[in-house]
Amino acid sequence: MQSAPPIKLDLLINLKTEPAEHYFEVRDPGKFAEVVALVATATARDVDAAVRGAHAASLIWREVPVAERGRRLLEAAAALKEMANDLGTTLAREQGMLLAETKRDVANGVQAIREAVAISEAFLEAEIHEDGDSLIRIEKTPIGVIAAIIPWNAPIGLAMGKVGPALVCGNALVIKPSPFAPVALTQALQMLAGFFPPGLINVINGDGESGPALTRHPLVGKVSFTGSIATGKAVMAAAASTVKNIALELGGNDPAIVLDDANPDEVVAELVTRIFPRSGQVCYAVKRIYVPEAMHDRFYDSLCAAVDQFQVGYGLDPRSTLAPVNNKNQFTYIQGLMERTRAAGGDVRELGHKVDADTWNDGYYLRPAVISRVAPTAEVVVSEQFGPIIPLIPYRTEQEVLQMANSTEHGLASSVWTGDFDRGLKMARHIQAGVTFVNSHARTALGDRHMPFGGMKQSGIGRSRTHIGMAEFIEHHAISLNKKNLTHVKGST
Repeated sequence: MQSAPPIKLDLLINLKTEPAEHYFEVRDPGKFAEVVALVATATARDVDAAVRGAHAASLIWREVPVAERGRRLLEAAAALKEMANDLGTTLAREQGMLLAETKRDVANGVQAIREAVAISEAFLEAEIHEDGDSLIRIEKTPIGVIAAIIPWNAPIGLAMGKVGPALVCGNALVIKPSPFAPVALTQALQMLAGFFPPGLINVINGDGESGPALTRHPLVGKVSFTGSIATGKAVMAAAASTVKNIALELGGNDPAIVLDDANPDEVVAELVTRIFPRSGQVCYAVKRIYVPEAMHDRFYDSLCAAVDQFQVGYGLDPRSTLAPVNNKNQFTYIQGLMERTRAAGGDVRELGHKVDADTWNDGYYLRPAVISRVAPTAEVVVSEQFGPIIPLIPYRTEQEVLQMANSTEHGLASSVWTGDFDRGLKMARHIQAGVTFVNSHARTALGDRHMPFGGMKQSGIGRSRTHIGMAEFIEHHAISLNKKNLTHVKGST
């Protein structure tokens, strides 16, 4: 039975909601029968209108003082915070995650906007150099139109991580949510757009036509994409047609390296909370664990006991501690991955408990799995599983484990677990990743202020967060003034 009528979402172009000829369904991953929303499908013509509106708006917005841009963003962030309960519930229904996780996604979005505003004025100040003959100004100017393409696993937090710095730096945005979780994000963006002039925030939803039309559009100055490696390659190829600037935050296959001086039970207790958030559908979740051979059996038993505590059920059911995966493709891939791992001789131990066995087949429900007795080069080890599944691999030496940890195409995040600070730091320096945690696998308040986030190798190009991430949304314009024949020179202007 349908619990509520579907939400209908139109396109948002130049601060106007525009109907479309076609709408696509968004269904609840935990209750297949429920249609959460009908969402407008953008055509190439819609994309063109959105980009042209954004371009016109950007020419005006770039002249607005930074302090005023920041003020409006902070007002928008406060309004977003007020919507957290409603957005969290809608997001849980369309995305499938636990309500606590979807509310946290909204909170992360609010924080991302506030962080961008907090550093914007100092970041955007011109850099000035002067001697007796000349004066040099390095100015940070807006790019213009930013195409922001958002994934389904943390849509609000990741979108606001682009919206905040893009707008405060003077740009306009055309945003394309994922068709697997477009509803709450589109609602949030429709609300935020009202705090800004027409054209600064545009939202186009859709599938195969709208994405390429956006990434190829000649008035788009930069594509900021978060998603899979495969789609990132397609975005990069499309952007090449007009030599666009790109930022790609792509997949991760994060290794956790446990050293022989770590306490297995303490490490397991922390790692379990970092493997399975959003049912393992987090780019920088732990996706493979390396343990010393002598520690393997104890660690395996402790890990299995901890994973077996999960209650797998509907995201809005307060009894659930693990929710379904988001979509059919991911569900089918993880099932096939477990089957292939078993066929290759791996031990796949499915754990946890069904909250409601009678409705188990009404959603994309999977019990979490711990995998042992697999080769370091097995598919389940070297690929990004993006689901509730974790392989455990023994190692003999630190040199061997570093080779295994660094042997994939991924290089997003990683962690080292040890009782010795110096050992942890030494090991961290040899891991090929954009981020390495020691004795944790999660951001901290200090890290949010000072750690840029992004990957090496095929895990991406560019960074988000901090002043390093904000630099993704500006151009550096160097101006050189020859003092000869100038009647007035003021170095600070």
